[in-house]
Amino acid sequence: MKVLLTLLSFFIFSLIQAQTHQVRGHLTDEQQKPVGYAGIFLLRAADSAKVKAVVSDSTGYFNLSDIPKGKYFVKISFIGYQHYISEPIELNGTNVISNLGRIRMITDQLALNTVEIKAGKSAIVQQLDRMVMNVENSIMAEGGTALELLSKAPGVTVSDKGELSLKGRPGTMVMINGKPTYLSGNQLANLLRGTASNTISRIEIMANPSSKYDAAGNGGIVDIVLKKNVKTGLNGTISANGGAGRAARFGGGTSLNYRSEKVSFFGNYNYFYQDLEGSEEVRRNFYRDGSRNAYNSSIQQMNEKARLRSHNFQVGMDLFLNEKNTLGFLVNGGVGQYPTIQPTRNRLYDNSTGVLIWDAQTNTEGKERWTDMLYNINYKHLFNDSGHELTADLDYVTHSSKMNQQLDTWFNGAHHAVSPTGKSRKGDLPSDNDIYVAKIDYALPVGNLVKLEAGWKGSFVRMLNNLKYDTLQNEIYVPDYSTSNDFIYKEQIQAGYINLKKEIGKFSIQAGLRGEYTYTRGHQLTTDSLVKRSYFKLFPSVFLTQEINDKNRVQLSYSKRIERPGYWDMNPFRVYMDPFSYEEGNPYLRPSVVNAFELSHGFRSRYYTTLTYNSSTDVISSLVGGNGELSFQKPENLATFKNYGISFTASVDFFKWWSGTQFANLFHNNFSVAGQKGEENIKGTSFSFDSQHSFKLGDGWKAEIDGLYKSKVISGVFTTKAYYMISAGGQKDIMKEKASIKLLVNDIFQSRQIKQSATYDNIATYSHSRSDSRAVVLSFSYRFGGDGSGSKQRSTASEDLKGRMK
Repeated sequence: MKVLLTLLSFFIFSLIQAQTHQVRGHLTDEQQKPVGYAGIFLLRAADSAKVKAVVSDSTGYFNLSDIPKGKYFVKISFIGYQHYISEPIELNGTNVISNLGRIRMITDQLALNTVEIKAGKSAIVQQLDRMVMNVENSIMAEGGTALELLSKAPGVTVSDKGELSLKGRPGTMVMINGKPTYLSGNQLANLLRGTASNTISRIEIMANPSSKYDAAGNGGIVDIVLKKNVKTGLNGTISANGGAGRAARFGGGTSLNYRSEKVSFFGNYNYFYQDLEGSEEVRRNFYRDGSRNAYNSSIQQMNEKARLRSHNFQVGMDLFLNEKNTLGFLVNGGVGQYPTIQPTRNRLYDNSTGVLIWDAQTNTEGKERWTDMLYNINYKHLFNDSGHELTADLDYVTHSSKMNQQLDTWFNGAHHAVSPTGKSRKGDLPSDNDIYVAKIDYALPVGNLVKLEAGWKGSFVRMLNNLKYDTLQNEIYVPDYSTSNDFIYKEQIQAGYINLKKEIGKFSIQAGLRGEYTYTRGHQLTTDSLVKRSYFKLFPSVFLTQEINDKNRVQLSYSKRIERPGYWDMNPFRVYMDPFSYEEGNPYLRPSVVNAFELSHGFRSRYYTTLTYNSSTDVISSLVGGNGELSFQKPENLATFKNYGISFTASVDFFKWWSGTQFANLFHNNFSVAGQKGEENIKGTSFSFDSQHSFKLGDGWKAEIDGLYKSKVISGVFTTKAYYMISAGGQKDIMKEKASIKLLVNDIFQSRQIKQSATYDNIATYSHSRSDSRAVVLSFSYRFGGDGSGSKQRSTASEDLKGRMK
């Protein structure tokens, strides 16, 4: 700690000794509304040579930094406005900061009447600290779900249960609008299924986040950024879509926004409907006495029909109290249901004799319903125009879900003592969660030498689960106390961070330190079992960037992160798939810690190469257990884990009408797993490739095609076999480009079939899942209202936690 503080003190002192200059300003239009995303150029007065260039932010502020002594002037250009050229600016040792103050941009009526500019974002933009997948207005984002869209993100692997890995690294945290989602793997999957993909603006993939972000997530962070209407005046959108996979699906929604100089009102509503049909086959071999010749073999075949229905809405208001103070209010809500019918056949054989031990058929009905609500108050204060600001958030999040489960089983052709009469079990699986979050972030430019960022965040989580099972005995359902469970979980996290940023010529450095204190209390009332944990950990991060020349840039980064056990992972409840298989939690899980390194090179801001190395301890992974007839899955601190690899990203304009982005990732996973026979290394090398292409065909026509391939990958004791997926779509702009019609065919060859295998101790498992991934969807969207400059993106403090309810 002393060494770290000494280094930080030396770092701050050395930065303060440097002498650099800044030019700042604030752009507004003739109605005093901010002008965002304008180009600002610093030109040398002697020969008009360009020295620096930046873009104003969404509120119109800009800052040109790290300028050598000299005489300059500023030129500002933006479509629809007249060019602005400042008076000459003299920067010397005494005049370190030149603040141009508020600059009024004058509308260029001639340009507005004669110039038509069509701009588009690249499908994938690789930045040195994150990869951004732009899906707003993309054909691929129509008529699907957020879960389906994530499966197309480069380097991301997502299961139907909502489990994500990034570049082969498990434990990836999912955020929405910059904040984690507090939901379990299954609950997170339902949330992502219930979020229409056409409500998403972009997906940001951060393999190595800074200390400003929560330390949670061994595999990094995947942030789903939802669309936000940023135009001034009254405007909005209306959309609808319909299609079919194995069954019907449709959806629709609307958004409305009004923004004036003093207030902004915004709201949206979306409805999503899907009928889904899928199937899965699971084979398990239960070996006896370590022999691979004597075992029981189980063959389980499942077919599932599900009816997904979801309603999501958002309503909010921003009050612009004055130029320096903004107060905001936000309510997010989501209501959904996911009823399922799952007939299952389970046959158990004695492999040594070929005798059928049983042939059981189970019909499982689940009626799952959930409600999510988020209430947020936020405040922002600008001390000046130079980036000195304070933001604060208060959140209350409530999540309530309930599943009623009915399992009815019949035995046929049994050759053992089990009665051939039917068995029946009813389950009541509720979950009630309350989350309270407070967050403060502070940014302070120290002259023009260094930018200091600091913040605090406190959160409190309470989760209640009173799971009850009843079994049918003598035609009467009686409580089954052996499988019921009443569990209360509480968690408190106090976190603080500090970040220091500085550019020194073409070299920049960012160093940060985050400290997090965690207290957890899990009380299983059924057995009066209490598990408490408290710990404090430091999470440093360092980013070093060197701009070699106009075409080449390199960055070296390091961060330490943690994966806390998901809330439901620590709940020792059981969820039965049929009478012979179930999943349960583990209250004794420990957090996993990772040290992550990255070395990146960017060429012409189009081609990126990234080398990664990650080392984790106490990795949380599922294992398979059983006793020869009954099988289960349970999370354990299973292994230590090392991951290293290399990835390539290339954005290419093949022709004026054809552009594309290619992503390739080669990585090696090595899990050291402790089993009954000692430590075992489970390792393998994997490769993935994603190719996205966009075609501008003229006269308002556009087409897209997306293909991906994922080779075999190792994750804990599980191995997932290779698969590929190809999707394509077309779009036509109509009604003077205020409306669009899009047609999408997702997973054309229905090739996204997940095949997994696992061998742990005396059980070998093989599964083959066929999800309802192929679908044809036709969509229509209409945009109305005026144009204007942008407003801020809304995010809240609590989104940093919601991904852990698993």
